Order: sequence, then C-alpha cells, then structure tokens
Amino acid sequence: MNLLNLFSENTNKGQEFSYRLIVDIGTEFVKTIIAEFNEKEKNILGFGKVRQDYGNMDGGAVTNIEGVISRTREAIKVAESYTPHRPDEVVMGIAGEFVKGVIYSLEKVRPKPEKKIDSEEINNLIIESQKKAYQEAVKRVEQETGLENVKLELISSNLVEVKVDGYKVNDPGQFQGKNINLVVFNTYAPLVQVGALKTIAGKLGYDLVGIVAEPLSIASSLLTEDTFELGAIIIDIGGGTTDIALIRNGGIEGTKMFAMGGRAFTRTLAKNLGISMRDAEKLKLEYSRGKRVKNYEVTRKLIKKDMDILYQGIELSLLEMSRGEVLPQKIYFCGGGSALKGLIEGFKKRPLEETLPFSHRPGIHLLKGNELDSIRDANKYLQGSEHVTPRSLAIYGTEIESKERGRFGFGNKGIQGILH
Repeated sequence: MNLLNLFSENTNKGQEFSYRLIVDIGTEFVKTIIAEFNEKEKNILGFGKVRQDYGNMDGGAVTNIEGVISRTREAIKVAESYTPHRPDEVVMGIAGEFVKGVIYSLEKVRPKPEKKIDSEEINNLIIESQKKAYQEAVKRVEQETGLENVKLELISSNLVEVKVDGYKVNDPGQFQGKNINLVVFNTYAPLVQVGALKTIAGKLGYDLVGIVAEPLSIASSLLTEDTFELGAIIIDIGGGTTDIALIRNGGIEGTKMFAMGGRAFTRTLAKNLGISMRDAEKLKLEYSRGKRVKNYEVTRKLIKKDMDILYQGIELSLLEMSRGEVLPQKIYFCGGGSALKGLIEGFKKRPLEETLPFSHRPGIHLLKGNELDSIRDANKYLQGSEHVTPRSLAIYGTEIESKERGRFGFGNKGIQGILH
C-alpha cells in the first residue's frame, strides 16, 4: 500500500454518495457511525453505542478480541437501525499510551535549485523521516516498557510544514530553490494493537481502509482558520487514556497519550470503598451529576486525589510537547471523562502560566461534538463532549481514499495534493 502518494488527483469526481462505517473502540464504550459522503458534504446517518465488558480493554488497547467483536457487532446493529445503508468499508480509531507521535525535521540541499520541486523529492524526504522517526518511536516504547525489539507500524504521516530557502510554502510544486526543509509528524502504533484491529474488522466482514490515531483526528477536525493561525491544545479524557494533541505553527505538531482516564477514578472508588467496579462507576456518575451520594465526602476526596495525579500527567505531557517553545493560549477539553464534577474547574485553578511556557493564562473550553460542523448530524446523535472523538473520526475517516481508488489508505494526511 502506497502511504506516500500525496500527489495523485482525486478520481472520485461524481457527486454520488459513498458509505462508510466508523468505529471508535473505547475502554468503556464501543461507538459506531454510519456515514455518507461525497466531495461536497458528509452526513451522519446512524449511531450506535454499547458498553464494553470490563475485560475487553485496558488503557485504550484491546485485550479480548472476541469480546470486542461481540460488543462492536451490537453497536453496528444499533447504528444500522437508523439507516438502510450497509457500508463495506470501515475506518477505526486507535489510542493507548504506546501509540507514539514523532515530529521530525529534514533538510535537503538541491543540486539544481533552478528546477521546480517535484513529488519524488518530497516523497523521498518523507520516507527518510519515517525511517528516523520509527527508530525514535521504538526507543521511547522500549524505555517505557523495558522490552526489546518492539514492533511498531506506521499509521499516519502528516506534513506539518514545508520551507523553501527559509520561506514557508503551501505548494512547493510552484517553487524553485536551493534548500528544502520538511517537518513531518509520523504516528506509530504497536503491531499487536494494529493487528487486533485488522482481525476485528476482518471477522466483522469489513474492508479496513484506515486506522486513525484519535487525538490526530480531533486536532485535524479543529484546524480552522483561527487554530491554524493561533494554535490550540486538545485534551481528550477517555475511559482508559488521556490523549493530548498540539496544534502550533499552522499544523499538528504532536500527540501524547498516557494511561489514565475515567476508569482510574472508578477503580480507586471500588478499591477504597470495597464495592464492585459497576457500583463504583454508578457512584462516580451520580457524584458527577451533583447527587448527594453515600460516603459523599470520602468520594470527593478520593476523586480529588486522582484528579491531582491526572493534572500532573497533563502538565508533564505539555512540558515535553512544548520543546521549550511557547504553547498556544487555547485549551480544549473533551471526552466522557471531562464531564467528571470539578475536573475542568480544578484545572483552571492550576498556575499553568507559572509552570508551563504560556505567555499568559490560557483560556479553557469544554469542546462538544456539535462544534465539529464539517459533518452534518441532522438527527443530533453526536452532540456532547463524549461524542467529539467518534464525530472527529467520522470527519477524518470520510476523507481517507478507498484502497481501490489508490490514494493513501492508512490515515496519511497533511499537505494533500500539493503537487499536481
């Protein structure tokens, strides 16, 4: 599969709709979307949501393939109940602390600066960036796990920036010059995770045309004129992981994931109160809705303690991602975990401008699904903050070309079609 064919023309010139299944396999829920799309519009036709069994997932990664298949099949049936359309293709989201994004900058001195830049030059630099970024990603995972010879697979390659003789350009094919500088953001996932998703898609009977890192899909969906110019930070608190994406300097500069989400709070309550995970989840949700639950004060203190740990993880991640440069002034929270009572309010009280490279105190906003308006949701299935990830996957997933149309199957986006 050619992941680097960024320059081929779109052959799908007609306005007939295509249909695709989007699957967000989360630690707490499987969410499915049936979407229709053509060159002019995208529409959500059906949505399904089914709770996972506790043994199916751990930290955003699949641990029980058959269990996930069973739950995903249920969620697909729910989505199908809203529409007669039955897609053949599926795009799946991927998350987890060992999904690694690596930004890499390369330079090339051109022997013939008077010649216009062509696709082969850009593709060769992208290939070189992927090889070097792979080594860095493997090194990170080995350091974190203590394992050797970890196998990763490239799932996306995004062009962040292209400069010609020091000038930032959007269409290098229109330029001549001596020096090219390319900044590429590559995302890698453990082969075991990618293989699990391929197995799930195959057993469900779908043609898997894309695997997308979930923070990347959210960041891509937020690339408006304002975020392009001013940047943004997205913090998605899910059931098993917290995923962070950084938009800066006109592109997606990085992602970071760590294994703490809503389930960590549930586990703490279950352990300290001597109750089951299901009862602890119910307690957490009732507390978040403002109910005066049994053991209220103990519950509040336990949740606050875990929140402090979560805040520290977010701040450490942002410090690493900043690479010593000023961070954007807008922070978006999303994901079901963001709805936990007091979570965003507590983060607003942190002295972020003192501990992180912000020029002044950042603005913090709870992002909701209905704010991602580049896909139409006429029946309002995906409106809340917990719907941001699946809705962004639907936006991103309907932009991935089918394998038979031969563009870039596995999530390869960036400066698309920059040379014609």
